[in-house]
Amino acid sequence: MRLLLHCMKNIIRNTKVFSISLRRGIANNLERARKTKGQSRSAFIASLVEREIEEERWQEIYKKGQETALRFGIASEEDIEKILHED
Repeated sequence: MRLLLHCMKNIIRNTKVFSISLRRGIANNLERARKTKGQSRSAFIASLVEREIEEERWQEIYKKGQETALRFGIASEEDIEKILHED
């Protein structure tokens, strides 16, 4: 038993524990959704966070694309094709 406890103390934890409070309705929706996906609460919430971060990343890419289109006068896919195939 001592050896097991000693080994457990030396394990580096790759997770961080959070405690959150949610309104009852949101908590119920979370439970239903995560059960439908067959995920633990932790896995389900982690996937939501990852999806949100990915969405923010794509929004930034989209914004930069809009700025670039304005700067170069790109209004259509044809304009992009012309730019790509210029000699």
